[in-house]
Amino acid sequence: MGKRVVVVGGDAAGMSAASQIRRANPALEVLVLEKGPFASYGACGMPYYIAGEIAAAEELLALKPDQFAARGIEVRLEHEVAEVRPGARTVEVMGNGGRMTERYDYLVLATGGEVITPDWEGLELESVFFLRGLHDGIALRHFVDERQPEQAVIVGTGLIGVEMAEALLKRGVQVTMIGRSQRLLSTFEPEFAQEVIDELTERGLRLVSGCQVERLEGRDGRGSTVVTDQGAFPADLVLPAIGIRPAAELAKRAGIGLGRSGGIAVSERMKTDAPGVFAAGDCAEVTHVVTGEKVFSPLALTANRSGRVAGDNLAADSLGEFSVQRFRGTAGTLVTKVFDLTVAQTGLSPLEAERSGFDAAIFERRSRSRAEYYPGGSSIATRIVVDRHTRRLLGAQMIGREGVAGRIDVFATALFNRMTVDDIYNLELAYAPPYGPVYDPVIDICGKAGLEL
Repeated sequence: MGKRVVVVGGDAAGMSAASQIRRANPALEVLVLEKGPFASYGACGMPYYIAGEIAAAEELLALKPDQFAARGIEVRLEHEVAEVRPGARTVEVMGNGGRMTERYDYLVLATGGEVITPDWEGLELESVFFLRGLHDGIALRHFVDERQPEQAVIVGTGLIGVEMAEALLKRGVQVTMIGRSQRLLSTFEPEFAQEVIDELTERGLRLVSGCQVERLEGRDGRGSTVVTDQGAFPADLVLPAIGIRPAAELAKRAGIGLGRSGGIAVSERMKTDAPGVFAAGDCAEVTHVVTGEKVFSPLALTANRSGRVAGDNLAADSLGEFSVQRFRGTAGTLVTKVFDLTVAQTGLSPLEAERSGFDAAIFERRSRSRAEYYPGGSSIATRIVVDRHTRRLLGAQMIGREGVAGRIDVFATALFNRMTVDDIYNLELAYAPPYGPVYDPVIDICGKAGLEL
């Protein structure tokens, strides 16, 4: 009997691991168990699908189970792993045929993140939706198509909340966004994010900050009232989006070690403390490249990269070899679209730098996206966080109408290489008038910081 790999979770990390295992050691039998009805889909595309910019949910599927089967990977949908027994090297599975036991020689836990469910009354109302997976996105799109809600309340001002606000506003829904924090996207202070707030409010968003939801009440048999400490808000649709956390309960019950972040503790090769067990994706904690601390980093690229690293190291172990692949960490780099604006960040925010013990200096600058004389340019707002003593870059945030995504990647690269603002200032970045001024916004703000530190 050949060696067998069981992968728990069929999304980004799990399918990346499974695919890499098949490439690196085709002799291994690979079984993927996914509790939901879909595997290997672009979760980040769901807001655009709900907005109607993507016509069909099928377009978000990378590959279907039969396509994976052709590659030698068995995928079983709607099969939920209820228990992991590391000592016996088995998993207990609940599927269409009832409860079954599956053996493994190697196990990959890729259970992802789970949406934080608040303890409000009224969550059972039919107007309340959570965006956990593609099936939820399909249900929400169907609700908007069929019911044509006039008013929606989104609770949460993080990435999902902001992207869903844009999606629903594009569908003609009046949106109220409620947040306990004054910050947008978790780390953008109001004074720096004012341009984003203006973009949303000009499109019809009502933003209520520093607000605590108390409960949900049914309204006329259809719709809800969101009751808060700042009043009541009627809604035909309610979307709680207050955050996610590692889905690590299965590992915890199996006695597999968790880290301080609540995610599964892994080495840089994505190995857990249980023999033959690897973990990857949102369920596992990873190292932050700036602080060196273990963090929860629920980002698509982190999931895909860590899954591939787990698969490569597992396959090497099965062959009695040593893989040089390791997960170098995360800077928390993200970018999103807010109507005509692009918002991006990498590394530490000012508050995060302070909490991590850095003596941080903050620099802000407005630059042009193109040469001043070249038509069509616009303003880019940049904020960087720098260690006063070492002059090392700690983080960056950018807001603009063009040219943001590529520039935040320069800052992210600098973070991974522990560069100072002087190092960045001396970089030779590409220049042509349609793409930027001679002194690119990245160079411009680092020059400012270098002079003022």
